[in-house]
Amino acid sequence: MMDDLKKKARQLSSGIAYGFRGADGRFERDRNGQEWLAFEEPDDIVYWNPRTGFTATYEGRAFALGELAITNAATYALDDSLKIFGTVAQWIEANGNGIFVLDWRRAFDMLHPAPRIEIDDRVERLYRRHMNPRMPVLKVRRQHRSAAA
Repeated sequence: MMDDLKKKARQLSSGIAYGFRGADGRFERDRNGQEWLAFEEPDDIVYWNPRTGFTATYEGRAFALGELAITNAATYALDDSLKIFGTVAQWIEANGNGIFVLDWRRAFDMLHPAPRIEIDDRVERLYRRHMNPRMPVLKVRRQHRSAAA
């Protein structure tokens, strides 16, 4: 099974890199490091280690694997939904048709344009916790009004 998954992952990836995941979650290249598969996202590169299942990013900007699916009209064609997977392996098994969220803190901002979403039950609690609207702190300035006004 792992060999089939790695074969599918290589077809989706943009290449192989060697290194490790730093304490900040960023990928650090090292020739003597473990093998990671690289996936290009619009503002970042996401690395996945098939042996450990860990992810890392190059710039720390990526929200999810498969981010372009969020705004792609084809994702929602024929009444379909944006699929959010609970693991990178599930995302790969689905041939990258959907997303795997890396940074749930940005979920509301990134996912609000999606008309329909379908999630794995293993991420339902994360989804519900992070999909609450966060409004900015509001202060109302009171105008001083003169008695003549």
